[in-house]
Amino acid sequence: MDKPQTEIDKTSQWLNSKDTMRQLKVSSCHLMHMRQAGKIKHKKQGNSFWYLIEQK
Repeated sequence: MDKPQTEIDKTSQWLNSKDTMRQLKVSSCHLMHMRQAGKIKHKKQGNSFWYLIEQK
């Protein structure tokens, strides 16, 4: 499955929910609350969410 296409800088990448939870060390519930509060950029593609994570 292809990741969403967007123009982003090289320090950011799109991750699926599982990888985002692992990277941020949060539960699926907390990730959902972050998404709903607008604290994390996301896109929905089909039945999955993709999150824009900035790499340090």
